[in-house]
Amino acid sequence: MEPLRALTRRDLLRLGPAAAGALALGCRPGAPPPPGASAGSRRITGAVVGASHRVGHRLREGTFPAPQQTRDVPVVIVGAGIAGLSAGWKLARSGMRDFLLLELEPEPGGNARWGRNEVSAYPWGAHYVPVPGPEATAVRELLDEMGLVRDHGPDGEPIYDPRHLCHAPQERLYIDGEWRGEISARALTDAGDPAAAAALAAFEADMRRYRDYRDTRGRRAFAVPRAAGTTDAEIVALDALSMRDYFDRAGWASERLRWYVDYCCRDDYGCTLDTTSAWAGWHYFCSRPADAEYLTWPEGNGRIVRHLMADLAPRVSTGMLVYRLRSGSDAGADPAPHDGVAVDALDTRAETAVRFRARHVIYALPRFTARRVIEGYPPAGTTLEAFTYCPWMVANLTVDRLPDGAAWDNVLYDSPAVGYVVATHQNLRVAPGPSVLTYYLPLTPPNPEIARTWMLERSWDDWVALIFADLSQAHPGIESLVSHVDVMLWGHAMIRPVPGFLWGAARSAGRRHGAIHFAHSDMSGLSLFEEAQYHGVRAAEEVLRELGHPHPSSL
Repeated sequence: MEPLRALTRRDLLRLGPAAAGALALGCRPGAPPPPGASAGSRRITGAVVGASHRVGHRLREGTFPAPQQTRDVPVVIVGAGIAGLSAGWKLARSGMRDFLLLELEPEPGGNARWGRNEVSAYPWGAHYVPVPGPEATAVRELLDEMGLVRDHGPDGEPIYDPRHLCHAPQERLYIDGEWRGEISARALTDAGDPAAAAALAAFEADMRRYRDYRDTRGRRAFAVPRAAGTTDAEIVALDALSMRDYFDRAGWASERLRWYVDYCCRDDYGCTLDTTSAWAGWHYFCSRPADAEYLTWPEGNGRIVRHLMADLAPRVSTGMLVYRLRSGSDAGADPAPHDGVAVDALDTRAETAVRFRARHVIYALPRFTARRVIEGYPPAGTTLEAFTYCPWMVANLTVDRLPDGAAWDNVLYDSPAVGYVVATHQNLRVAPGPSVLTYYLPLTPPNPEIARTWMLERSWDDWVALIFADLSQAHPGIESLVSHVDVMLWGHAMIRPVPGFLWGAARSAGRRHGAIHFAHSDMSGLSLFEEAQYHGVRAAEEVLRELGHPHPSSL
């Protein structure tokens, strides 16, 4: 237990004051949890509701019952997160209906899962989609299908229904004992500090330079999806540096500028200034326009999951743990056994196994799982150690009313968390009332494995104490508003774009393994909706081509 003790006493400084505050409130490893949290005379209910890590960890044991039945399915998609659902979406839109999606969790959606209570729907992870640029053609196609495009401008650009664009006030930051209405480097910079003002000016100049950059083929330095961006050596070389290295070389010592960029890296990547590749850091600031707008809903990106599932639900089987993929003659797939794949899956509710014989498999799970699932993977010379993932804790707090002045996105300066969003923000109502606050905490120590261990050993009471210790800085007595807290623990929530990974050999090695086509956002190295969708659609189009099924490309 020494590594865990080290985290709770030293590395907790990387988790920040809220985690330390939780320990101060009596949240010690191994302490028996009380039956519930209390705020005065009120009892706060709730639970740790997922994810299903204990079931997933059965892959480590490797002991499963033999399949009791066999089914032939031309295409099996493993994983019903955004990548897997997008693959199914593309197959179905192309008239290919003979496929199946297998998902471990009780609900599909991956990091875009959502929940609902008597107050509101709310997200369990991803909670918005930036209005897509011209490179994100598949995203535009999907949003148009969802009925979100109201019209097109003279330049042909889509005009989105304002009901789905984030309403004002969009954001606020708690700093120096007060709330401010903007979260930006400029808003944080003290104009009276010449060194800070100079650092801000240089930072913004580099931002403009990268935004305006075009290579000889007209490609931008940073694009979404990233496959549309440049491969010029000048831009690729940024991946060798951390964002802190970049700041140090530039001489930008402004504490608040560094905090702001660190916050952005934690928010989008689950990494810090030290552990984020400078390429990824500048991608955050330069891949979208400065005046980008955001589409959001009470359930966050669960709204997209709902739309996709309206058509795909009959083909999605949840509670299915895929534990073995076997390619080649042993697969027994017809009509070409040497190209087929045997997919063995455990129905976790019935504890029975079934074998699916498929001509193609779309593997829409994080790549680190492949070595425990795909026989013969990784091939010689390929390593998966470079794929590392940040754990996150996400909690949904049901409150009697909103904290005063709440915006959609509410962030506390110098907090280990990245704030909370308001699920009811998009509601058009006159009278205030109950709401749900979705609180996000990335666990960002340099060693994510230690952070995962620490996370999974915490009780519900520990997490509630941690959340209140953090939020009470800005909202004294916040617990008196809260009636219910549910907690989701994402052990491998986001691929970490650490220095050297985004343009390294490990990430770029192989989009497929025989008849197994990989599709997941970690293939881009950026845990973004657009990247997950891109790789799902790309893999589906590969399968359609090889099956000889005509289709228009969405990419």
